[in-house]
Order: sequence, then C-alpha cells, then structure tokens
Amino acid sequence: MIHRYLFTISIILNISLLILVFQLKDKIFSQLFPASKINILLIGDSLLAQENWNDLLNRSDLKNDAFGGAITQQILWNIERGELIINPKTVIINGGINDLLSGVPTQRVFKNYQKIIEVLRKNNIEIIAHLVIYTADNEAINKEVFVLNFLLKEYFDSQKIEFIDLNIQLSDHKKLKSNFSTDGIHLQKEAYQIWTNELKSKLPQGL
Repeated sequence: MIHRYLFTISIILNISLLILVFQLKDKIFSQLFPASKINILLIGDSLLAQENWNDLLNRSDLKNDAFGGAITQQILWNIERGELIINPKTVIINGGINDLLSGVPTQRVFKNYQKIIEVLRKNNIEIIAHLVIYTADNEAINKEVFVLNFLLKEYFDSQKIEFIDLNIQLSDHKKLKSNFSTDGIHLQKEAYQIWTNELKSKLPQGL
C-alpha cells in the first residue's frame, strides 16, 4: 500500500516538473543558449511568461524575464535592482491583473506603472506597454480592470507611449471571451497569435 502511494506521488511530482519545464522552456533555452545581444526584454506576469516569444516573434535577441504571479511592485523592484543591466533597446511590459486579484488598490497599481515607466525612460529604453486584459468571469475584478485601463490609457497617451489593447480583439462587453481562455485568465494559442501580430506591428523598424 505504501509503495503504491509513493509511486503515485512520484508520478504526480514528475508530471508537475514536466509542466513547469514546459512553461519555462523559453527562459531555460535563453539561459543555456544566450543571445549575443539582447535588444528586447519582456517583463511582467504569466501571460508573458508562459509562451516562447523567441519562436512567436521569430527572433533570437529577446530575453523573457516575466514570471508567474508577478505583481507590479515586484516588476518595479526587479528593474530597479539590475534587470536592465543587459541594456535592452525595447522593453515589453504586461502586468496588473495579479495585483487586482490580490486586492492591491487600483490607484497603487497605476502609481507602480508610472514608476516603472519612469525608470525605463531614464535608461532611454523604448516601451511597449499593455492595457490589462479582462477576466472571463470575475465581474468585480473586471470593473477594476476597466478603471485601471482608463487611467493607463490616459497616461500612455499623454506620455506618447506605445501600448496594445488586446481587449479590442479578445474581449466583449468587458469580459474575456471564453474561447480565448484556458481558465478565465490565461490565454489559448489563438489569443497568442493575435498578440504576436500586435507586437510585430509595434516593434521599432529595424529592431
């Protein structure tokens, strides 16, 4: 009985490890085979972290430092503590939904975004930001997303910052379309193809 229990636990652990390796394959590959020059740095949450953007964007000069569960305060800390040492030309940032899900006030998330943008601009880095994607079924959070996006859009426009609003294609009536989501928050492959096309259109010419 004990052997069967241990065998079951072993299978579960191995499957969990395989899932983790698959989700982090982009980062593992970049660590094993680093690009000679990193022009594009991705920072943010699991929506960025779980895909291989080198493949999606067909590039080898990209580094993905996004990670699951990231909130904007952690993203700010990381860039203040040396994440920009690779001197990227462009930073792609996506975040905010984890803050709201964790109960961080909308105004604080917005202030963190402003601080992140200020740090990036002090380092003469081009920025491609994102409005926060709605959830598929959390009405209360979606109301906060709406308010945060209103603040972010006004700020990005006033600062002439390039940004992407994926809700235009992925959401309807302030809700993420269920066919684009795996769990109400994370995205399906079809959504990433739309995202990829949007990023390609925003990346600076010649980069």
